[in-house]
Amino acid sequence: MNLEARKYQFIQELVKVEDESVLEKLELVLKANQNDWFDDLSKSEQDEIQLGIEQADKGELTSHEDVMKRFSKWH
Repeated sequence: MNLEARKYQFIQELVKVEDESVLEKLELVLKANQNDWFDDLSKSEQDEIQLGIEQADKGELTSHEDVMKRFSKWH
């Protein structure tokens, strides 16, 4: 059986599930197998993003309007 047929068969079985705990377990399995784009970044890219989040949490932001004023000569 090919992958597409297996998926279709799985969907058919999933529709029949009445036990919510089974659905919760399936959700956990699916979530555990999803790749997070952040994990695919280099360590330095992750560090830069984390730094940006920390700065934003501290209110160290520049408004969109100010950025657009600064770079308007190139736009």
